[in-house]
This record gives sequence, structure tokens and C-alpha cells, in this order.
Amino acid sequence: MLTCTRNGCGQSYEETSNDAMACQYHPGRPVFHEGKKGWKCCDPRVHSFDEFLEIGGCKLGTHSSEPKHKDDPFKADLTKHDDVLPEPLKAPVPTTEGANAEKPQKPQAKYVVDEDPVGVQVEPGTKCKRNGCNAVYESAERSRGAEQCQFHPGEALFHEGTKGWACCKPWASDFEGFMQIKGCRRGQHLFVGTQPVKQAQTEKCRRDFYQLADDVVVSIYAKQIDREKSTVAIDSNTVDVHLVFGAGRIYNDTIQLHGSIDPSSSSYEFMSTKVEIRLRKADTVQWPALERDAESTQSLGQQL
Repeated sequence: MLTCTRNGCGQSYEETSNDAMACQYHPGRPVFHEGKKGWKCCDPRVHSFDEFLEIGGCKLGTHSSEPKHKDDPFKADLTKHDDVLPEPLKAPVPTTEGANAEKPQKPQAKYVVDEDPVGVQVEPGTKCKRNGCNAVYESAERSRGAEQCQFHPGEALFHEGTKGWACCKPWASDFEGFMQIKGCRRGQHLFVGTQPVKQAQTEKCRRDFYQLADDVVVSIYAKQIDREKSTVAIDSNTVDVHLVFGAGRIYNDTIQLHGSIDPSSSSYEFMSTKVEIRLRKADTVQWPALERDAESTQSLGQQL
């Protein structure tokens, strides 16, 4: 198995299945400005580093395992961001009386390290949630070792053009170097955790439809869809749509269809800017609206 090195991807893949739609990545460089983080190639901006890593790629293409070089045009140049951390407190100048006194030891920061509950079920392919670890769950025998995970318990810090972790000393001047800083602590992987799950942010997406003699075609306009986590369930009278975006955003919709359809002859497709759902009618009667409880003001499907 190879690992994709494109920005925002990092998935494992095989060349036999590496087609033109396999990789969802960012062609642009990371942008950190006034406390917000994102990618130059697309619009989403978030505040935390974890949310930044979850922003889905805005372009589709083939996976690539080529290492990034110093002259890589997509290499991050983060020396001009405006994130400013508080200046460290200066140690007081010792007086003559205390010059020979023993200097107090600086207390080390304590980090709360979450752990998976004993016996919790994990889906194969789930990524480790710890900072600095890119492992994915395979099985209990192969993914539950006591010292398998090498991670950073502290948060990411960006200060005056340098990048690092609050829990250890190594710092880097560019984003690629920062991502390669090895974790300073070892332990078990964290695939589920016990911390409260952050509530997903519900998105609003534009939806329209048109109809042919035999089909009704529904379009839901959305970008940066996570195709692996998104689902479209087609029944004889309803369509359930669940779309997942980066940074914890979702879109849910249940369409109560005006007429009956044949689910076995219906289909859907994720495109770069929308989801297209093609529904095969059970008969050739024209629908006056997409949903049976739609308002009278809803636009009628166009008979073609």
C-alpha cells in the first residue's frame, strides 16, 4: 500500500484503484491569518488546528506518493501570519541575599490524555485522533499495543514564523517541517475517546429538480463533500440525504417524494459541485412538485 502525499489527503491506496477521482486534496498552500486557518485554494476558515486538518480537499485527481521537495510550489510559507502568543514572563533578577539560594524548578505543564474505553468497538480504517499520529485501525491485535502511538499531548503553536507543539521543544520554520515533528510521548492509540463529541454544524444547500418522461433528476449543490462518509438512501417514496463536509459540517434532508419511484433503477452521483440523484418514476405521470407536501409556490418540474 502507498500513502498519498497531497495536501489534505494522506490516504493509503493501491495503484490498481488510483483513478482520476480517487484523491480529494488541496492544490494550494496553508494560510494562517489573524487566528484563522485554511487553504489558499478554497474558502473555509476555522480557528483550531484540528478543524483545519478536517477541511476536505477542493480538487479531485489521482493519488501521488512522490515526496515533497524544497522547491515544491505548494509548500507552505507561513512567515507572514499574524498569530501572536503572549510574551513569556521574564524571571526576576536575583538579589544579593538570594543569589546563592537554590533556583526553583519550573513546573511542567500537565496534559489530560484521553483514552479509549476498554472493549470499545472500532471500525477498520478509523484514524488515530492523537496529534502527530497518522495510524489507522486494523484490528485489536495489530492496533492496541501499549507503546504503539507516538503523539503530542499539547496543542499546536504558531509564533513569529515558527511552528511547533506546546509539549516539546522542536520547532520548524515551514509547514512541512512542522508536520514531520515526531511525537514526544508514547501510549495507546485513540480511535474513539471519551471526551464529549462536538456538535456538528448543519449546512444549508441549494436544491432544485427537473423531470423527464421517465425520470426525476434532483440536484443538491455542495462542495468539499466527504464521499466516504456521505450517504444517499433511495426508497420507493422517500430519499434520505446525509452529506458530510470538512470541519464538522453536515447536511441532512429527507425528501417525501410526490410520486412513487423504482429504487432499483434509480441512482446518484457525487460531483465536484453537487450531488445528482436520478429517480426512475413508477409511471409516466408528470409530477406537479418534487415533494407531496410542497407549497403551492414551489416551482414545477419541467416536462422535457
